[in-house]
Amino acid sequence: MRTIFLSLATVFALALLLMWGLGGLDGVREAAQAAQRGFQARLAGGLRALHAGQPGALVALWAMCFAYGFVHAVGPGHGKFLLGAYGAGTQVPLRRLMGVGFAASLAQGAFAVMLVYGGVLVFNASRESLQYAGDVWLDRASLIAIAAVGAWLVWRGARRVAVAQWNSQPVLAQAHGPAHGSRGGHHDHDHNHHHHHDHHDHHHVEDHDGVCESCGHRHGPTMSEVAALHGWRDTAMLIGAIAIRPCTGALFLLILTWRMGLIWQGIAGALIMALGTASVTVTVAALAVLARDGALGWARRMGRLSAILPMVEVLAGVTIVILALNMLKIF
Repeated sequence: MRTIFLSLATVFALALLLMWGLGGLDGVREAAQAAQRGFQARLAGGLRALHAGQPGALVALWAMCFAYGFVHAVGPGHGKFLLGAYGAGTQVPLRRLMGVGFAASLAQGAFAVMLVYGGVLVFNASRESLQYAGDVWLDRASLIAIAAVGAWLVWRGARRVAVAQWNSQPVLAQAHGPAHGSRGGHHDHDHNHHHHHDHHDHHHVEDHDGVCESCGHRHGPTMSEVAALHGWRDTAMLIGAIAIRPCTGALFLLILTWRMGLIWQGIAGALIMALGTASVTVTVAALAVLARDGALGWARRMGRLSAILPMVEVLAGVTIVILALNMLKIF
C-alpha cells in the first residue's frame, strides 16, 4: 500500500512539473492574482467594520487573512518551488521539511511586521515606499538567495559524485593486488605491509561517539554530527531565502491597521495570514518528499540508488537556479 501511495505521489509531482514546463500554471497564477485583489478589497472592508466596532468583525477579519494567505500560496511562487526542489533532491526527512515550510511562512509574516513597523517608526516611510521595497528590492534579494541555495546544492552534489568516484579507486587497485604480488619477493613485502597496516588500524578504532579507543581523543566529527550540521545549515538557508520576501497582503494589512490604530489586531492578522500560506507550503513540501521516496524506491529496486542520489541533488540545484534566474528576468 505504501509503495502504491509513493508511486502516485511521484506521478502527481511529475505531472505538475510537466504542467509548469508547458506553461499550464499560467492560468493558475492569473486566477490566484485576481483572487488576491478581491481579498484585498474585502480586507479593507473588514478593517473598516472592525474600526467601527461591529460585532464579530475581528474574527471575520482573521478568517479573511487566513484565506488570503492560502490563495496567495496557491499561485506559483518561488518559496514553494524552493522547498519542492530541495525536498525532491536531498535526503531531508519529511517531518523536518514540513517544519521548515511552517517556520519559513511564520518567519515571512514576522519579517513583514518588522519591515512595516521598522520603516514607519525608524524611517517614517510611506505606504508606497514600503510596498515598493517588498515587491521589488526584497523580492530580488529573495530570488538571489534562492539561486545561491541552488548553487550550493549543485556544488554539494557534484562533490559527492567526485568523492564516490575517488573512493572507488582503491577497490580497483586492490583487484590488481595479487598480480602485483606474484612477482618474486614482492608477496612477502606486501603481506608484511598489510599486516602492519592492520595493526595500526587496530589501535585507532573509534567508537560510535568518535572517540579513539587508543588515545581517548576525538579525531573528527561523527557522521551524525556532520549530518546535523548540514541539516541546520540548510534549514537556516531555506527559511532565510523565503522569509526575506514578505507577502504583499501582509504589508497591505499592516500598513492599514497601523494607520487605523489597530496595531495588535494587524500583527495577529499577518501571522494568521502566514498560517494560511503555510498550509499550502507544507503540503508542497510533503508531496516533494513522498515523490522523492517513490522515485528512489524504483532506483533501489534497480540497484542504482547510490549512483542516482548525488545526481538528483545536482539536478534539483540546477532547477532552483534556473527558476530563480528566470524570475529575476535574467534570461
